Amino acid sequence: MAVQNTLEDLQNFLFGQLERLDDPDLSPEELELEIKRGETMTKIAGKAIDNANTVISAMKLYNSADGYVPPEKRPKMLEG
Repeated sequence: MAVQNTLEDLQNFLFGQLERLDDPDLSPEELELEIKRGETMTKIAGKAIDNANTVISAMKLYNSADGYVPPEKRPKMLEG
């Protein structure tokens, strides 16, 4: 099963989490669960953002005059 999420999806997930944390109807127990969920989402989101930054850095290098690599020789992750 291939994951097809985008950075835009990530942003939507994170804003959704903010909305859940701001729900005034949450019980203290539910709020605690949402806080833990939010902390976990933040850690995973940070890794996804780090990965995206690595891809951006690689694309800049691959497209620079000093390090140009033709698109057909680039890793599949850098396609698109």
